[in-house]
Amino acid sequence: MNFTEYLFDKDVISDIIRERKKGLVANRGFSNLLAFGLGVIAERLSKDRLRYRDYGPYWWALKEVMNANGYHLGDQSDPLIKQAYHGDSDIETMIMADEFRTEYLKSQMIHSNQFMLDSESGEFWTLFDIDMETSARK
Repeated sequence: MNFTEYLFDKDVISDIIRERKKGLVANRGFSNLLAFGLGVIAERLSKDRLRYRDYGPYWWALKEVMNANGYHLGDQSDPLIKQAYHGDSDIETMIMADEFRTEYLKSQMIHSNQFMLDSESGEFWTLFDIDMETSARK
């Protein structure tokens, strides 16, 4: 499968990071964008674990970043998808995942987990993280 969809321009992501850091300093008085952003995501997930699906193919890289920063979300992963959908840093990965979420939710229903990652084949990929699905049912 070729990964042709939902990819971001690195310069656009860098600009978003700069703007969000400035906003965080202006509005909150601190600049740790990664810690703040991961806290926001963790809060979203604490209310509804199935909202991990909002992050689509970026979920696996985001999950790794969250696990590395003290959020224990389990060990399941998809190395192929994670390799294709991640940033060059933890902050880039988090921002890409959040940008994906924002754009995707404009046109898709909450809890959708089918994503067309290759426009040439038209095949859909299904996001299913047993760690999150199992916790959501408890």
